[in-house]
Amino acid sequence: MFQLLAVCPMGLEAVVAREIQELGYETNVENGRIFFEGDASAIVKANLWLRTADRIKIVVGRFNATTFDELFEQTKALPWES
Repeated sequence: MFQLLAVCPMGLEAVVAREIQELGYETNVENGRIFFEGDASAIVKANLWLRTADRIKIVVGRFNATTFDELFEQTKALPWES
């Protein structure tokens, strides 16, 4: 399973969330982005059938970084092999 992120223009979150839900996935809506979980086929379905999302991304990890060094260290610590 992957955590997926659909990016969209602000104001269209409800439309994108509805499109994702119509594909059979539960959504978590934030400003300009909609999170959902799915397997490899969900990635394919989202890219084929979502009409209002700008792009679909796989979430590798989430963290806050206030400096470049923090960004570098936290990015390096992500589980890239899995």
